[in-house]
Amino acid sequence: MSQPKLTWPELRRILRSFGVAEDPSRGKGSHTYFFKQFPDGEYGYPVPQHGKDVPSVYVKSLRKRLRLTPNDGISDAEFFGRR
Repeated sequence: MSQPKLTWPELRRILRSFGVAEDPSRGKGSHTYFFKQFPDGEYGYPVPQHGKDVPSVYVKSLRKRLRLTPNDGISDAEFFGRR
């Protein structure tokens, strides 16, 4: 399935609904850092903030790193449906 385009506000809303926090001060330069606590530690991923839409390659990587994929029990429909 090809991923729908997400704007920054949509991505932030989706990630917050899954308990993911954002800390722009932990990003480098124009990046912002999204992170989530798990029993085995904190996992995070920096994403560059360029343009109105978030590149799908970063959405895919964020989902994998933060355990928000179908393999982790979060379907594409559930993830993108939280816009």
